[in-house]
Amino acid sequence: MITKLLYLTYISLDKHPRSGSSVRPQKMKLAFEELGIEVKTFGGESNDLSIRKKSVESIRNLLKVWRPDACYIEPPSGLMFYYGDIQLIKSIHKNGIPTAIFYRDAYWKYPEYSEDNCVTILDKVKRFVIKQVQIYQWEVFRNNIDIIYFPSVTMAKDFECPNRDVLPPGGFISNAKEKKVFSNPLQFIFVGGAARNHGTMMTIDAFAKVNKNNVKAKLIYVCPEDQWNRLSIDKNEFKEWLEVIHVAGDNQLKPLYERADVALLTAPRTYYRDFAVPIKIFEYISYLKPILVTECTETARVVRDNRVGWVVKDNVESVVTQIKYLCENTQAVADVKANMNFARNNNLWVSRAKKVLQDLGSFV
Repeated sequence: MITKLLYLTYISLDKHPRSGSSVRPQKMKLAFEELGIEVKTFGGESNDLSIRKKSVESIRNLLKVWRPDACYIEPPSGLMFYYGDIQLIKSIHKNGIPTAIFYRDAYWKYPEYSEDNCVTILDKVKRFVIKQVQIYQWEVFRNNIDIIYFPSVTMAKDFECPNRDVLPPGGFISNAKEKKVFSNPLQFIFVGGAARNHGTMMTIDAFAKVNKNNVKAKLIYVCPEDQWNRLSIDKNEFKEWLEVIHVAGDNQLKPLYERADVALLTAPRTYYRDFAVPIKIFEYISYLKPILVTECTETARVVRDNRVGWVVKDNVESVVTQIKYLCENTQAVADVKANMNFARNNNLWVSRAKKVLQDLGSFV
């Protein structure tokens, strides 16, 4: 039985997370603590070498006087820049402490990350070097960690290691007010990044077509301000139905979710998106929002298996057709909404943490 857990993470735990890769480590930490076990952790951004050096030194000193039953690692979305972090993992393994890691940094393995996609020689060299380091770090994980978790079944199949399993993102019980009456026009919300290859243009183009003659659907688009500015989109052109907001964190997002009827994740399919499981899907579920997604394999699987929304082809016309249908048939939205509580309770972060402890318990 696990009662003491060393939890390694590579973000600043005292800051608002700006991305899914930052949200997950914070949510998992809270979930472990909710289960009542003793959790020791030291944060610090992966690319801040001075902070990482202090964190590793603190952990090594702690392990001289305190032995955890197990160790769980939420790695950064990129490299572990400080080699001491790699040495620490090897040391934990050598000391016989059962260890699990959630593996997310797999871009190097897939076509979108190929050096062939780089424009300049310098970019190609950088990409090549980073890829070699990522491969090396994967081998360290494979040889020194007892259980390696992946976001999805599709991704897990691409990696060979002694013990692998799936640990998708989770949800939480929100205290947001539940919306009793649908907006007219229907109110949609997207929360995430903004980029031309990220689905932003598909989403904006779809709503522009839906609202061509008159406003049938409104969109709250929540994203980082710098990402939106790089798009050079004149939002005033769409001001009748588009509201672009730059906030983060549950407290600031809650009132926006309270206004929304349907959530969106409409992006083009790529090899990587087919096996990725966006944390945003489970945030939408946490706020009990029916979800419209494009047919990226694992995202579509989550929506279908949990019966929380609709899956359409990854093109503008398919998105347009479905938005129009939902605006004209709000009973379809109500039918999905009726299942949202069950889906949320089935996918809580605390359930993910409980699984980790049970799995690691078999090695104790």
